[in-house]
Formats: sequence, structure tokens, C-alpha cells
Amino acid sequence: MNLPARVVDLHTHLFNARYMPLESVIASAMNKEESKLADYVAKLLYALAGSSYADAQDLGAQKHLQVVSEDEFYLERIWEITRGGLMQEVPAATLAKHGPADVLNQPWNAQPLEPVASSELMEIIEQLSNIDYAAEGWIEPDPSPLHQPAVPYKQLAAAPMFVDVLDWARRVVRKALRAATDLMDKFAWGSHVENYLEFFLTMLKSEKAVLKQLLSSYDKLGAGNIQVLHMMMDMQLAYPVPKPPRYPFPEQLRKMEQLKQDNPQSMFGFSAFDPRRDNWRQLADTAIAHGFLGFKFYPALGYLPIGNADPVLESRVAAFFDYCITDDIPVFVHCTPIGFQTKEKKGLNAHPKHWRALLEHERWRDLRLCLGHAGGGRASNQGVSSAGWMADSEAEWRDADNFARIVADLCATYPKVYCELGYITELLDDKDARELLVANIERARAEAQQNGRPHDFLDKVAYGSDWHMPSMVDNTARYLDVFVDIMNRPAYAAHRDLFFHDTAMAYLKR
Repeated sequence: MNLPARVVDLHTHLFNARYMPLESVIASAMNKEESKLADYVAKLLYALAGSSYADAQDLGAQKHLQVVSEDEFYLERIWEITRGGLMQEVPAATLAKHGPADVLNQPWNAQPLEPVASSELMEIIEQLSNIDYAAEGWIEPDPSPLHQPAVPYKQLAAAPMFVDVLDWARRVVRKALRAATDLMDKFAWGSHVENYLEFFLTMLKSEKAVLKQLLSSYDKLGAGNIQVLHMMMDMQLAYPVPKPPRYPFPEQLRKMEQLKQDNPQSMFGFSAFDPRRDNWRQLADTAIAHGFLGFKFYPALGYLPIGNADPVLESRVAAFFDYCITDDIPVFVHCTPIGFQTKEKKGLNAHPKHWRALLEHERWRDLRLCLGHAGGGRASNQGVSSAGWMADSEAEWRDADNFARIVADLCATYPKVYCELGYITELLDDKDARELLVANIERARAEAQQNGRPHDFLDKVAYGSDWHMPSMVDNTARYLDVFVDIMNRPAYAAHRDLFFHDTAMAYLKR
């Protein structure tokens, strides 16, 4: 396969569990505002998540994790990380004296094991053992010895050994994870089934390990030939009961700045904007001053680019776009009918018709904008359907709600509007889907020419993956291959370097 010399992946995420308000994310996917199960599963994941930068709570989840599709693997792997965290609480002197095997046979109430018993991680597991699963709405479908109701460890046998407590903890952790993911709507984030256990496991890596795994997915390109644009997300205020992530947003900025400084040739960074934050301008100034190139704008979290009913939100969004235009700062926006929406299901806020309405204003027509996913594939939300790049007829392509058609027209119309084709998962296993994509690209180009648009769509579209969504973590190299195959066609030879590298750099002003 004739590989491109250089590639920019214009759509990736490098944060871990500690950057997300997981209590709210999990509860919302359960269609709840709050949930004790969600709260303590989130606390478990926060405690397990590795941190590359001077975090005393790091419990050693930095090891490279191979992922497969079986839920049993994910459950057991998360338990193994939990067990490792508990073992790290055993004093070094105790391990040196007894050795790991003998430590397991020490009485649980022995003084050397007191640091384990009093650890944050053990407290979380104890709280998980007290969850009222019936009240949460979960009835175990197939009870087995592994998942028998777990009593608090203090009610175990009169003199349990450490190994007995670990066996108890394993049952508690696995049951809690199984229940939480069973209660989460598998379609909460999109039109295809999400494997939340896989997502949880991926989110336990340290920042460095996440970046290492992403870059290794592109090993075939050769050292130094891949660069990635990392997007932050500011999600806390999107939920009815806002709960902070483990890392406050300013700390998230600091940690991602450090990751960029450690890997200056491999990554660029975008911060995030949320108009519900009173201090959005201060956060934006800080981000730009510390080397972030632009901002992620995520309408599905509850706001619009124009036409917000709340006058405060409307004013802040307008001021944000003015801020970006003044210094020609790029904005990256999620643009499919679905995505990382809350239980209020505001995914349609990402409709590109709203961006058209914004760009039609002289005040904002020069906004430097990238429409993520380029409208996406076939998807529906709240009664609105978009065939996207999978439109298989002229009628579907021309439908008023076809996100892809509108995105392509905006790119062809406005000099600073771009898009990227990340996370169109139909392309991975369906050759017919790839031909539909190509046919619709040609439709878009022909329409632009017929309508006298100043730009060729192929000059404005770039490669992206939306890593680390689960379907991309396992398939990054295959997703790249899809587009290498398409762009190696003779008709696209003149646009190949643009698609994989130059268009992204033009958007980023690099």
C-alpha cells in the first residue's frame, strides 16, 4: 500500500477518566440525574486512572492494555488494576519480609495490612458493597457464585486472610461494573452499541500511555510521520446535577500543556469552551497563552452557535466567536446528529444549519471553523434523520436534514471553513459504504461547481479518527487504510497530501 509521507489526525482525545465528570456521565447514560452506583463506580475509576504528572493517587494503571471484545476480559482487567492498587498499599517492609505470596495469607486484621484497610480504594469498594441494586433498577440476570451478594468485609468470616478480602473485593468490583454498564443505554452516545466496559478500561491509562498507544497505532507510517490534534472537553456544567471531575479544568489545562511540552513534534492541543462558565474568557486567555491553538465547541452538551433561548448563553457564545475571529483562532465543532449527549438528548444542536445561520452574518463569516465528522454517516435523533455520507440516492443526499451535504456546501462556500471525516464507522467493514462516500464526495464537488462556490470540497476536507472512542481504539490502522485506499485512486492523486496533511495544517495555521 502506498502510504502518505505525513499524516495529521485532526480529531483525537488524550485525556483519561480524571478529566471527565464520570458520576454525571454514567448516571445520564442510565437516564438518571443521580445514582449512588454511578457515583462510586466513578470514584473507583478515578482512583484507578493513571496520571503521568506528580499525582499521589496514581495506582499504577499505566501499563499498556491490550483490548479485545469480550466483556469478561474488560471486567477482569479492571479488577486486576484494582488488585494492583490494593497491593501497592502494602508497606514495602512487609513485602520485603514476607514476599507477595505470604502477604496474601496474612490475617486481614494484622497491623501491617492496616494501610490497605484504611486506603481510599478500600473505602470505595466498601461503599460499592453497600449499593442497593434493586433501588438502582438492576436485577442480576444470571446469579453465580462470583456475583453473590457481597457483605461488607467486616462481616466476613471471623478471621479472614488478606486473600479472602481480595476475593470479596473482586466480586464487589465486578458486580458494580456489570450493573452500571447494564443500566447504561447502549445507544446513549450514538446510533451504534457502545461497549462501556471497554471505554472504562481505555480511560484508565495515563496521559502518556494514551498518547503512546495512539501514536503506535500509526507505526506503519514510520517515526515522526504522524501528528495528532488533541481535543479537550468541558462537560461538567452540561448535567442537571453538575459534579466536578477529579481534575478541575485549570488543572486539566496544565496537565495537557505538560504532555504537549513533552511531545512537541507529535501533538497539537485544543482547549474547550462552555458558555455556562462565567470565567470562560479567563480560561480561554490562559489556554492560548500556554500554547493551545484553538477550542472545541460541543453543541450536544446543551448550547447552540446561534439562537440560544438563554440571553446570557447567547451573549457569551457571540463574544466567544468575536474573540476567536479577532486573532483568527480556530474552532472545532462536533457535527453529527448524535454524539456525547446527555440524557436531555441535545445532539441536534450540532445541526450544520445553525452554523450556516451564524456564517451568513457578516460579523462571523470569517470564523476559522472545522466541522467534525463532516456531518457523519447515517444517523437519527429525536425524529430527525440524516443519511450523511451514506446517502444512497439523490433524494437522500438533497434532504434538508442531510448533515453531510450542508457541511460540504459550507466548506465550499467559506474560505476558513473545513471539515474532517472521523468516526464514520460504516467504512470499516463495508466496501459499499466506501463507494457511497466517494460517490457523495463527487456529488458535493459537482454541486459546488454548479452553484459557483469558490472552493473545491476536496481542498477543504481532512483526515481524522475521533480516537479514543472504542470503535477507533481497536481499528485506527484499518481506518487509516480506508482513506489511503480512497486517496490513492488516480482521480484523487492531486488531493492526497492535502487530505492527509496540508489541509489540516492550513486550518491550524501551521
